[in-house]
Amino acid sequence: MGNAGFPARNALISVLFNRKMPVMTLEKFFAGDGAPEFLQILSACLVSVGAPEFNGHFLDMIERVVKADQCMIFSYRTDPPTCYLSFNERHSDEASNLAQQYLSGGYKNDPLQSEIEAIRNDGKLRIFTLRELAARMGDDYFDGFFDSTGIIDKITVLARGSDGEVVGVNFYRFKGNGRFVISKDGLRRPFWNLVAKIVLLHYSQSQPNQLKSPLNSLSAREKEICEAILGGLTTDAIAWKLGVAASTVNTYRKRAYQKLGINSKSALFALCSPGD
Repeated sequence: MGNAGFPARNALISVLFNRKMPVMTLEKFFAGDGAPEFLQILSACLVSVGAPEFNGHFLDMIERVVKADQCMIFSYRTDPPTCYLSFNERHSDEASNLAQQYLSGGYKNDPLQSEIEAIRNDGKLRIFTLRELAARMGDDYFDGFFDSTGIIDKITVLARGSDGEVVGVNFYRFKGNGRFVISKDGLRRPFWNLVAKIVLLHYSQSQPNQLKSPLNSLSAREKEICEAILGGLTTDAIAWKLGVAASTVNTYRKRAYQKLGINSKSALFALCSPGD
């Protein structure tokens, strides 16, 4: 009796395997030259959400896929905004301390202020380029953040999380690398929506504050030294605490400041201070 169903089952299997059915194949969707690499980059980024390693994987995706020279992420939950990430791949002196300038009052003249308020209400993703924003900028704002800094292009993605938090994810290009290539909407909107959702997942209010520090983009030693500076220690005190020479402390501090896109202790405090 146990074998009575075999012929019927075998007939069904034969029908299923001989029927022309849609085939699930990743190659169909990831057949481009860069697609497998992007899938690996994206996977590493997603897996690191909620972990201290997130900034590194996120910046790897931005550097290799977006080809951005500088990246900044701001939260507009508070006034002034809070900086979650600031990283300067090009180590441009001209663009140093832009995050400090923005957090110290520059944000008040940001042409996206009205868009930030709008997205609080409707939650719709917004994408802007410098070409679209330049006409809205005052002369001082454009000169201070773009014309005098060597930044010739910008992409800003505004997104709202399920908890109501609005974030601005900003990418910049310097003169030497030219402007961003803008893809068709059918590609760029889903991509930027994906990037925004990843950012909102990692920096959500449910995550601990230590995961939202811009210092997470640094090496362990660079972060350690910056945290000591924020704790009020002098160079000599840090050197004694870590058992290294003062010159070593200065070297790591300089590297950290370059990566963060700053050039002073006051800028470090501005960058790492939570909004009110």
